[in-house]
Amino acid sequence: MYDVFEKAGHSLFLVGGAVRDRLLGIPQSDVDYATDAQPGAVIDILSDTGIKVIPTGIRYGTVTAIYPGTHGKAEITTFRSSEVYRRGSRFPSVEFGGTITQDLKRRDFTINAMAIDSSGKLIDPCGGKRDLEKKLIDTPGNPDTAFLDDPLRILRAYRFAAKLGFSIAERVRQSARNFSTELSTISAERKYKEFTGILTVEQGERTVEALSMMKQDGVLLKVVPELEHLFIIDGLKQGRYHTGDAWHHTLEVVSQVPPVAVLRWAALLHDSAKGLVRYVDENGEPHFHGHERLAEKIANSVAERLRFSRVDKRALSVLVKNHMRPILYRSNWKNSAVRRLMRDVDDQIENLFVLAEADIKAHTGEYVEKSLKSLQELKERVSRQNMGRIIPAEMGQNLHAMGFEGPVIGTILRMLEEMTDDGILPANPTVDQCFSALWDKQSKMLKESEQSSS
Repeated sequence: MYDVFEKAGHSLFLVGGAVRDRLLGIPQSDVDYATDAQPGAVIDILSDTGIKVIPTGIRYGTVTAIYPGTHGKAEITTFRSSEVYRRGSRFPSVEFGGTITQDLKRRDFTINAMAIDSSGKLIDPCGGKRDLEKKLIDTPGNPDTAFLDDPLRILRAYRFAAKLGFSIAERVRQSARNFSTELSTISAERKYKEFTGILTVEQGERTVEALSMMKQDGVLLKVVPELEHLFIIDGLKQGRYHTGDAWHHTLEVVSQVPPVAVLRWAALLHDSAKGLVRYVDENGEPHFHGHERLAEKIANSVAERLRFSRVDKRALSVLVKNHMRPILYRSNWKNSAVRRLMRDVDDQIENLFVLAEADIKAHTGEYVEKSLKSLQELKERVSRQNMGRIIPAEMGQNLHAMGFEGPVIGTILRMLEEMTDDGILPANPTVDQCFSALWDKQSKMLKESEQSSS
């Protein structure tokens, strides 16, 4: 790639994360270059040499090159002399031009402000190599300016600290405290992506360290203000099998689940309503009855505000709402109760078990061994359940012929399945038995309505 640009009379430099990871000995997944060539010229240079070009961010000076044969990708960006994000926008306002040194100095952190030229020489105007050795996250210039240019860099500081196991320079943390309110100007999509990056760092303990720093610095509530319902009971004990308060229990659960986005989010929010329902009985023991139902509402609020995908929003809601059910399992559950759990959580059953196991392990004493044993029994019972069709296919066809629409038919069929779980209907009911049960249910509802109105 260097030769291609040099022959065209332009300079090219390997930059950013690719340089950082090379110096750290980390396998490189992203390859980024910077060049003095304007975006249009970059496309011409690559196209003339038979390299496929995708104008992924041509407006912002970035194109993606697809290497012939290997299909490897590289992003090539024209030198930027400035880059500022408008309030609420996902896209920067950029100015092209300048030198490689100017381009590097306007980057987010010193460890990302290095380049390698065609001869292999390291260009490091901001001390990035030094900070790599010190394991330090710092900005090339004044962090106040860096965070005002793009407040999302506040979250990026914690993400890189978690990803690399680095500390954050005190001046950077102080600036994060001072300008954390600027995060309100960042688009929901950018905040979600960056914060999820913090949550899904492979080493759970590093995610916990980052979340703890964010809480201390007043940043966490700027991203997830719904956690205030958890923080209002900071320092207050939970139950006899807990070693700390609800927040520290939450952090332990986060650290124990795998680095899967929906699982880490569910771990973060599963107890988010405990501060709203906490009460202490006459023996001084705290209780949190119904916290999972309110936590589901909180999780839905977070997912809506940060614009989770529809699939992830549903999964998060299901996991938070049902996180207590595997923990409360007892051997005397009927098979119908096991099937109802399976039906309610659907494709999230395995994730629910993972969350429940992490929740149990975040306790102490005899509770842990006993609860893990019960959870294993539930898993085995779930694996033995036959969740095939129990309502005859003709039932749906008859309902359609009667004029019912698809969503309504689905609701009625699920109602009939629940009736089989409850023993109102036999395991494999006939169509006549299904209709009879529906008429009986309707008659009962009408009778109850008449009694309440009188």
